[in-house]
Amino acid sequence: MTHDDEAAFSRMVAARDYRAIAERLIKLESLRGLASFQELGDDPELALLRHPEVTIEYDTSPLPGCSVYGYYRPGTPAVILVHPSLTPQRDNFTLLHEFGHHVQRMHVSWADVRYSVPAKQGAAIEERVADAFAAEVLLPTASMVAGEVGLRATDLQALHRQARASRSAVAMRAAELSRNDERAAVIVADVNGQVTFARAVGDDVRIPARGSIQPGIARAMIRALTNGGVSSGELSEGLQFASGWAEQDLSFDVALDDSGQYGFVILRSTQKFGPRTSWDVVEAQCPRSACELVYTVDSSIEICGICRDPKCPNCNTCSCEPPAAAQCDRCFLALSLAEMADPSLHECA
Repeated sequence: MTHDDEAAFSRMVAARDYRAIAERLIKLESLRGLASFQELGDDPELALLRHPEVTIEYDTSPLPGCSVYGYYRPGTPAVILVHPSLTPQRDNFTLLHEFGHHVQRMHVSWADVRYSVPAKQGAAIEERVADAFAAEVLLPTASMVAGEVGLRATDLQALHRQARASRSAVAMRAAELSRNDERAAVIVADVNGQVTFARAVGDDVRIPARGSIQPGIARAMIRALTNGGVSSGELSEGLQFASGWAEQDLSFDVALDDSGQYGFVILRSTQKFGPRTSWDVVEAQCPRSACELVYTVDSSIEICGICRDPKCPNCNTCSCEPPAAAQCDRCFLALSLAEMADPSLHECA
């Protein structure tokens, strides 16, 4: 049995079928009888607290800027350390992701395959399998119905409403179970266009970096906010990358979640005959008449937290309205900085 499993795992790694690896690991782990996968899906924390091989620790004070939600530390017992998030759905996924690392170490047939590849590649494979493991436990394949018309943002919206899984888990699961001929970027972003999750479906599909701000997606979100939570159309300003280039010829399909603060986004090429899209350099001009610098908008450019437009690297000006100049109460002329500091210097006209 171990030899057959190892051969099957090798084929799955070659095919990059991480979902199939996770499904097979779940079957093998079920045979050990140490945990009920029904209970793990219903209440991951309670089920893992009862598990004889792992213990859960919480760290409510992670390092500043830390974006990692959890860690797995082998041992007897093994430790799952969690940085609690603002939502139980995110924590559920984190707990099961880290438990997925534990399960991968408990089955020799998989561990032999995982550690037979170069270290960096093996670590990446393990992370993808842990993601697929958590998604499969929370959103079993049998409960998912692949859309006959391809990925739709409203389907992800409905699934998130029903499930105990995070937005990212829902988006990832939908991407995994999409049609074989699908070519799209599956994205979760907030209403300001900041990306929290992105997964490519199909070859040559480009996705934005996590944490990047996408003005085109922000505009799509605004349209959804004024249109009952859904919106579709052509992505204005394209999909922007840190290089300063933007991929054009993309359509968007957006559906907001129940919070109204985040949305599911499906991006596709508008080219019907082939995957080619056009690229433009993203440039901006300083709106300040005394500057008017033209510059490339790349990862070095700061984005204003209010107007969401880039700030000029020369004078730090964005699209926000400049503060009104101080005026004299009698003649209504603008006061200079010196006159504001010492009103006696001002002579009314």
